[in-house]
Amino acid sequence: MGKITGFLDHPRVAEPGEAPALRKRHWREFTPSLDDTAAAIQAARCMDCGIPFCHQGCCRSTT
Repeated sequence: MGKITGFLDHPRVAEPGEAPALRKRHWREFTPSLDDTAAAIQAARCMDCGIPFCHQGCCRSTT
């Protein structure tokens, strides 16, 4: 876990997506992952709230 105030220090970044018109032409994954650096910054936003398998991304952001 990073700093306890990481969710205040780093803005939330949404994962990029693919337009529906393009993704209906194939069966590949249409939500690419963030690169390692961006993923590490987003992981620093964790507030260690105690929710197991949290996928909310610490949405309690001020932005």
